[in-house]
Amino acid sequence: MFVNTRRLAERMAMQLSERIGAEHVTSHHGSLSREKRFEAEERLKRGELQALVATASLELGIDIGSVDLVIQVGSTRSIATLLQRVGRAGHRLGAVPKGRVFPLSRDELIECAALLRATREGRLDRLIIPDKPLDILAQQIVAAAAGEEWNESDLYERVRSAYPYRNLARTEFDDVVQMLAEGFTTRRGRRSAHIHYDGINKKLTGRRGARIAAITSGGAIPDLGDYRVILEPTETFVGTLNEDFAIESTPGDIFQLGNTSYQIVKVESGQVRVARSRARRATSSSSATRPTRSSRSNRGKCAWPTRKANRPRCRSGSAKRPAARTSCRRRSPGCGRTWRTAWTIRRPRSNG
Repeated sequence: MFVNTRRLAERMAMQLSERIGAEHVTSHHGSLSREKRFEAEERLKRGELQALVATASLELGIDIGSVDLVIQVGSTRSIATLLQRVGRAGHRLGAVPKGRVFPLSRDELIECAALLRATREGRLDRLIIPDKPLDILAQQIVAAAAGEEWNESDLYERVRSAYPYRNLARTEFDDVVQMLAEGFTTRRGRRSAHIHYDGINKKLTGRRGARIAAITSGGAIPDLGDYRVILEPTETFVGTLNEDFAIESTPGDIFQLGNTSYQIVKVESGQVRVARSRARRATSSSSATRPTRSSRSNRGKCAWPTRKANRPRCRSGSAKRPAARTSCRRRSPGCGRTWRTAWTIRRPRSNG
């Protein structure tokens, strides 16, 4: 079973495990450690699994053995992705790949119908190459100048030899060079001046730290501040959690990762220490986002008693949305543990 997000993979794996048994279902996505993903692949090869819920991590380059049926939940938004995923089924001599697509909305229903029509007609996706992206140009100039000295005109002609930059104007190139040479102004002064520009001889050379910046900052994919999940007391690396989820979590929260429930013991800098939990249902998803308005309105009221005036009253069951939210440190089973972010707690004013 292929899904598009890690959160949905964990939810589908949990729902399937309750129906056909946890020993017959597992998940496979990028947040799991390499050992966990390899174990899931080997169990699928040996025929120990009846279902495997995966994201794009199981699309390419992995021999997963014999698969009878591929289920795609949601639109793949790409013809090539649909063909690649359905092609995982019937991967043997004389077999025919078999797949089922389940759209999640009416918009996805139209997309899925278009994907199936394009598949029958033998069409593929049309590639759209970005035209002269200046952010990538800046990275390439820093990398080139860090390795050797360049003449400004020679570097400009070299850049224009690449197809995306065939229409690059000289003024655009000069503006990028000027920005890299002078940097930009912040409250702490000027920064990010990675190259030295000799205006008389028209030479470009890398400054100190340009090589490190080119190696560590290359590419257009933003870095994700994921937290490592460490299982106690064996110090085993289980996987990673989203930075926002890890920061908002507190000890005692239970989340689902790799078809296994874990309870947070301690949140440290860059890592989350957990222990195995016996709870069948997690109180929060490992990649969950803030709940929608409809999900908030369906929640019950907080279980903290509110009869006495000296007790704090949680407004989680209120239909009116409060102006601000804060992390609820005194969580009850029906409130903070479910949402990760609780409603504002109103404390009674003292007589003083």
